[in-house]
Amino acid sequence: MRAPIFLFSLALLTRVSAAEGELTLDQVLEDVRAHHPQIRAAGALTAAAHERIAQAGAWEDPVAGLELQRMNNNSRPLSYDAAELQFSQKIPLSGNRERRRALARAEATVAAAGGRSQEFMLVAAAREAFFLLLRARAQLALTRETDRLLAHTADLVRSRLAAGTADPAALFAAESERARLQERVLLLDREIADASATLNTLRNLPPQTPLGPLATPAFATPFASLEEAQAQAIAHRPELREADARITATVRAQDLADRAWRPDPEVMLKARHFDGTGKIVNDYDTAVAISLPWVNDAKYRSAQREAARRHEAAELDAAVLRSKTAAEVRDMWQRLDTARRNADLYRDRLLPLSRQAADQARAGLLTGKASVTDLVTAQRALVDVQTNLASHLADSHRYAAMLQTLAGATDHP
Repeated sequence: MRAPIFLFSLALLTRVSAAEGELTLDQVLEDVRAHHPQIRAAGALTAAAHERIAQAGAWEDPVAGLELQRMNNNSRPLSYDAAELQFSQKIPLSGNRERRRALARAEATVAAAGGRSQEFMLVAAAREAFFLLLRARAQLALTRETDRLLAHTADLVRSRLAAGTADPAALFAAESERARLQERVLLLDREIADASATLNTLRNLPPQTPLGPLATPAFATPFASLEEAQAQAIAHRPELREADARITATVRAQDLADRAWRPDPEVMLKARHFDGTGKIVNDYDTAVAISLPWVNDAKYRSAQREAARRHEAAELDAAVLRSKTAAEVRDMWQRLDTARRNADLYRDRLLPLSRQAADQARAGLLTGKASVTDLVTAQRALVDVQTNLASHLADSHRYAAMLQTLAGATDHP
């Protein structure tokens, strides 16, 4: 990437001091992270998922029961001849309790990664809206300045018409160009309103909230090469981390399904009391019981196949996302390079020529060597060049920010 000349000129053309009252990109992103309901909801879901870890690792609830036995036609509801108290508890010796806890921990990691992905998506949308608003405001300022110059030209033509030294067609040409500019002003006003509403919504503010001046952040080349950007994205993109977390969760689920054949033994204790004997416990029994999962072979085999298929799907999804990430980074890298090259072209070659042509047409109009049509044509070309230059400069900021987002680096503007 060509850096020194471009960065110097970009700093001159887009540098805006962070004066009091200006809204910076850092402030916008901080507001989004702190106040957007979706981010807060994702945080709540992550906290809820972590609560499941303790639940999954807990012992089975003990079971207690009381049986009242009546003999010899004893039909009194509140009396008994013998009472039996039962107590049972499953002892987690199979290791499945630890596996359930590991699965719950992996699912909590998936929830956290999903929340991070949601945050990155919203932050990226805020960056996009911020730079779109910057670009529209810059283009609006250029358009209004051009309209002001054409207004002076129209006033000059009117004065010459009054003196009988001008053609009414010249005034029509100037006013027609001003009308075209007014149409562009209306379009830019709409773009500014839409970008402002999007930015306010992402900050959890009413969409019609007024936005003051924006501070243009300093431009910085995010990566030295395309390969570096792709490697950073593969290692740190939130969606890929979420995909890796899902793979880990499917591995834990598969491990649990493979070991579900091992039942936990249940220890039971029964104590009996006979009415009228004067003893609290007359006798007791102990027993051990286990479930028989081997009877339901099809059930557990199906669970194993399901877990294996889910693991396979998670692996394939991650592979597709890695390929997609590399392609998206390359596309954004090309867009950034194109925007910077276009900015160099308009700044170094077209802008000086268009300014020279507009100045000559303006001077020629005063001396009678150029017509109003010549000035309108030259001024239209100048504003087109200035607008395109401002657009390419803003796009350079925007694509650089989007490249950082794809690479999982949203902590810096």
